[in-house]
Amino acid sequence: MVTRLPPARWLRLRCFLASTRIRLGLVAPLTLAIPPLFWVLEATRRASFATLGRDQGIFQYIAWAVTRGAVDYRDVRDVNGPLAHIVHIAFLFLGGADEHRFRILDLTASGLAFAFVGGCLHGLGSPVRPAILERLVWALAAWVTLSGQYLLYIFWDIAQRESFYDWFMLTSVALQLVAQAPARTLGAWRAKARLMAVVGALSVVPWFGKPTYALFTLAQLAALAVDTGMALTRRQALSAFAAGGAVAAAALLSLTGWRGDLLAFARIQFVDVPAMYRFIWPRSVSQLLELPWIAAPTWWAGAGSAIFLMLIALGKMPKRMLVIALVPLCALAGIVLQAKGFPYHAHPLTAGVHLQALALVAWLVHTDSPLRLHQSAPMAVSAAIALGVARAMQGSPHIQANWLDQESPEAERQTPEYFGHYLLPDFFPFEMREAAAYLTAHTGPDDRVQTYGMDPYVLFLAARLSATPYIYAYDLNADDALAGGSGLRPNRAEAARIQSIRSAHETDLLSRLAAKPPAAFVFFDGAPLLSEADAWHDFQVHCPKAAAWVAARYDEAARFGHDRIWLRRDLGERQNAVRASVPD
Repeated sequence: MVTRLPPARWLRLRCFLASTRIRLGLVAPLTLAIPPLFWVLEATRRASFATLGRDQGIFQYIAWAVTRGAVDYRDVRDVNGPLAHIVHIAFLFLGGADEHRFRILDLTASGLAFAFVGGCLHGLGSPVRPAILERLVWALAAWVTLSGQYLLYIFWDIAQRESFYDWFMLTSVALQLVAQAPARTLGAWRAKARLMAVVGALSVVPWFGKPTYALFTLAQLAALAVDTGMALTRRQALSAFAAGGAVAAAALLSLTGWRGDLLAFARIQFVDVPAMYRFIWPRSVSQLLELPWIAAPTWWAGAGSAIFLMLIALGKMPKRMLVIALVPLCALAGIVLQAKGFPYHAHPLTAGVHLQALALVAWLVHTDSPLRLHQSAPMAVSAAIALGVARAMQGSPHIQANWLDQESPEAERQTPEYFGHYLLPDFFPFEMREAAAYLTAHTGPDDRVQTYGMDPYVLFLAARLSATPYIYAYDLNADDALAGGSGLRPNRAEAARIQSIRSAHETDLLSRLAAKPPAAFVFFDGAPLLSEADAWHDFQVHCPKAAAWVAARYDEAARFGHDRIWLRRDLGERQNAVRASVPD
């Protein structure tokens, strides 16, 4: 026999449950945010003073060159999509030529994206519109949690391509949860359609960074295909999503065409990358999964995705949560497809795992499922996540940066001792600045400089344009592409194609040098993707015709550790004559 509650008692019970959820809607995110908050704040402050690594320096130069009239992909040859260039151009416009300002811009943009995710996650499963205060507290919780995983990466791996592209992917996924939520009012489908168009646009933008981000778009489309509880019909949702994506694609193509050469971009992406660049340092799947920065989050991704998929299949979670379930799996697939396994490739994976953790708490706060067991369940899960983030943050490389205990003045951040903290086996930031200062002093503002290595940032620091489009050593030395790796090796025909591409690059290099001889060359000893430790010797072996041309016209004029500068002979003789005419 079932006992029915009187209407008055039933109303009081519903009010009590609603007030409990409101309290949980504030206390659960505060539980997520407070334990790691100090460590995240301090790591954010210290990370803002980090110097730029090699990849950030490369894109700083490309962005600067484009703003100085260079045509992207024609005058500067790069295998990456234009989105990274666009982000760096925007940062330069906002004062990002200064490294401290650049880091602040990255941390601010990342933080805003993380907070936006939290504002969208709150209220999952609730038929009541969440209060503004609750959204703000959830935004704080998401900023702390997602910043916690972001700041576990070293200076080299933050402000990287994947971290930029995650701004768009994460906000698109989070906004899709809002767009797919059931309508609360009549006529809400129009607003939902507009939101879905924004979702589609944000989803497509990262394709112009790396094509592997299309995997996340497929996950989003899958979530649309299975959800029957939306305010929009499936056809309306897909149409709005596609319309937004088309607008974003047109805008990115227009921006690329405005500042770059679309045909050169297409030839590099669809001809040269498959033929040559995919053979550089490829790892097998087993090797990728053995890397510590991939192995640990892979286990969490597998467990989290399995839990979400099971709850969705049982009808306990809303079907729109399918996109959250698939994000880490898509991230892992993207790592496998790229086959390189660099730490920054794991950004969408670690962010996806923490996104699942946040979504789980948000769902537990509002669910009526017996799986919640008790209202203390979301609190217990929140506390466990928060303590895990706080514990991990104490090992953050930025927290460990004890030399940044006090805010460093600008002068102290230009010393050899400061840059010594950022030395890597093939990266020497202070030597690069010494070389840049020499180039600034001994060449004119309109002079061109050619580099051989992997650090065109020296050109940015010296404010000198490259003499040719070849800013990467692997365009002129194909040994690593010919060798391949455990994940992929070229066959005889593919190796011949690689050799043909490299030879064409050397021929083009020499013709450009002869047509307009640069004022100087910079050779980076010990640079990655060189076969010889001595960069000049490597250049002689792999580009013998160009090296003979250089040897006949240039002399080594200065050396700063691993960075060697050769000046054009007539320029060096003129400077020697000026020095000789000055009395002692």
